[in-house]
Amino acid sequence: MGRRKAHAKGKQHGPSSQQKHISAAKRNELNALCEKLFHLSSNPAYVTQLWNNYLDISEVLLKVKRLEEMKTESSQRSQGIGQFMNWLTENGAHVDGVSIAEFPGYDLGLKAETDFAENQLMLEIPRAIIFSTYTAAPELTVLQNDPLVQHMPQVALAIALLIERHKENSKWECYLDMLPSGYNTVLYMKANDMIELKGSPTLGREKSFI
Repeated sequence: MGRRKAHAKGKQHGPSSQQKHISAAKRNELNALCEKLFHLSSNPAYVTQLWNNYLDISEVLLKVKRLEEMKTESSQRSQGIGQFMNWLTENGAHVDGVSIAEFPGYDLGLKAETDFAENQLMLEIPRAIIFSTYTAAPELTVLQNDPLVQHMPQVALAIALLIERHKENSKWECYLDMLPSGYNTVLYMKANDMIELKGSPTLGREKSFI
């Protein structure tokens, strides 16, 4: 749960006015960029071409982000800790002896409130409250035959998250409010960071998550 924030994105329960009034020309441009992104990320590339392929993908993603740029209201994740812990226990989780706390420079993380023996169970989370395409957003069934959803499961998971975020009285609201605003994983690195991974298998694996 706790790595230093790398990218800022806020909580929003409805489409912004900017989203609602995006022009037809920008929408067409966005659709074309998404189509290009799909082909760049799905077509195989030789090891020697991975870096150039990554740069092409990054360029398209940057254009997409600029077109969809919007202002959002940010919220402090720490404000939702109590509700989230209650939500966990109400749904059958066992979290005795640990709490969620803020760690300077690393956002939120798990804190042991008691001594644990080696191999002692610290957390027990029911599968029913692990967010996935099987436990959230039953509306996804209407897209089960979509080629993009079938071949890119991370897209299905992202759609499920969006559905639950914009749904009134979502079962997952307490969980979604606790999601970090950014990650330090390879997927979120910029080109000047990724160049250090040039020639490594990680560069090719990063492409598979786009």
